[in-house]
Amino acid sequence: MAAVSTSKRGRAPQCRRRHGNLLASLVCIGGLAACRATRELDIQSNPAGAEVRLDDVVVGTTPVHVPFKDYGTRRITLYKPGFVTHSELFELDPPWYATFPLDFLTEVLIPIGWHDVQHYEATLVPGAGSIASPDLADVLSRAEVLRRAGPEGPKRAEPKPAELKPPLRR
Repeated sequence: MAAVSTSKRGRAPQCRRRHGNLLASLVCIGGLAACRATRELDIQSNPAGAEVRLDDVVVGTTPVHVPFKDYGTRRITLYKPGFVTHSELFELDPPWYATFPLDFLTEVLIPIGWHDVQHYEATLVPGAGSIASPDLADVLSRAEVLRRAGPEGPKRAEPKPAELKPPLRR
């Protein structure tokens, strides 16, 4: 019975060391995951106080800082009473450490904790109304052509004889 108790005493420190090493490894991995890259879009307007829509979702009023996950093209629209609505496509370009294949290294294997801030600024023009709209009659006539076309789509109109251009002679 003494041999059994000695062996248990001998295993207890080894087991504690294993659990301690496992716990230390988990803490290190968790600490590295907390250092992942953060991305933020800083949107400003002149004058301030414009309502901001990012991809048709209201995110606040300027100045506003919006976190984002993915790079690419986003639509930013600014609304403010007494000013013309401003809408624009904005390209979120990744920095060098967020381009493939470096992003795997800097965000997965060795997460350093980069902080990328992309800046967008717009000057609003005084006036009433919204974004210029196309001529309603033209839009309705094109819609009618598409409605009548059927599943194969609209047919192209044949050019009139007067629209035909004579061949060039050399």
